[in-house]
Amino acid sequence: MKKKLTFAAALLAASVLGGMANAKQLVYCSEASPAGFDPSPWSGGNDFDASSRTIYSRLVEFEHGKTTITPGLAESWTVSDDGLEYTFKLRPGVKFQTTDYFTPTRDLNADDVIFSFERQWKKENPWFDYLAGTGWEYFAGMGFPDLLKEIVKVDDLTVKFVLNKPEVAFLPDLGMDFASIVSKEYA
Repeated sequence: MKKKLTFAAALLAASVLGGMANAKQLVYCSEASPAGFDPSPWSGGNDFDASSRTIYSRLVEFEHGKTTITPGLAESWTVSDDGLEYTFKLRPGVKFQTTDYFTPTRDLNADDVIFSFERQWKKENPWFDYLAGTGWEYFAGMGFPDLLKEIVKVDDLTVKFVLNKPEVAFLPDLGMDFASIVSKEYA
């Protein structure tokens, strides 16, 4: 009996100490490998699970498990009476992550928001074709190329989307994975 208790105690100690040794390692199980970690050019669920929903944020988000829109990177927004202009006030102090190969020199600003959409929208943008064989299917499928007229930087923390026509689903569309905001500085 004493040997069994000693063995059980040793096994418990090894389990606890072994778990502590790996405390800084994250193991993520997924049904498939993501095609990439940029959430805009890929549209598979496993791509979103591995990137846009875990790494990136959007101007607006969906309340978990609901279709209610909540503030994300934008702390507030206004919509013009004619439904053609959406003005977003960005949350101050939002930082991009520092890695071994990128150290941001500034906080998130309107340039990042504009870059995140123009790389999917404007063919003259140098990042439009940065991945051979991919496209911006989600962006195009949501009708954004025809919907957007312009995106204007009002100031560092304010960005305005001007539409060609009113679109009742525009705000919820900005909570979708393809609308994740990436760093222009990193690009």
